[in-house]
Amino acid sequence: MRTLLLTSALFAGLFGSLVAFAVHVPPSPVPPAPILSFCKTMWLFGSPCAEVSNTIVEQILAFSPLNGCPQCQYTLLSATPTTVIANHTSADGLQSQNLTFSFSPLMIGGCSVTARSVTLGSTLVNGINYCNLYNLLSASGLSSTPGFTDMTRAWACLGYGLTCSDAQVWY
Repeated sequence: MRTLLLTSALFAGLFGSLVAFAVHVPPSPVPPAPILSFCKTMWLFGSPCAEVSNTIVEQILAFSPLNGCPQCQYTLLSATPTTVIANHTSADGLQSQNLTFSFSPLMIGGCSVTARSVTLGSTLVNGINYCNLYNLLSASGLSSTPGFTDMTRAWACLGYGLTCSDAQVWY
């Protein structure tokens, strides 16, 4: 009886492994995920969201090659009361960042802005994503308005902590 059980187990194991081998299909190769360089930050302002949004839109337009700034590479894609979407392209045209600003009113009368910049196909963590967002604030004067607080953290914004100068807008 014991030999019969052992033989059955051995046969079942052999048969099971043959069936598993026969139906085993190797997984198809998975394409590599795109490489992203990114920044997601939050800023607080003492001003109403409509004022902050309008100022950011005006600065994007001022930094557009279509408005007489050939070295500037910002393009406004859309603007609503709650969201502004733009692109920034490096001067050499090799890198492009998608910029999104989302506006939420604060109960105390100010505005919370979540800003995001994503570069597809880049492993660079040279701060360009943060700088492309921050340079709009700096050039427009928003970064020096009363109540402005930068809530950026390095783990959510690759390259944060590097110095951004207004000259970096063109890169």
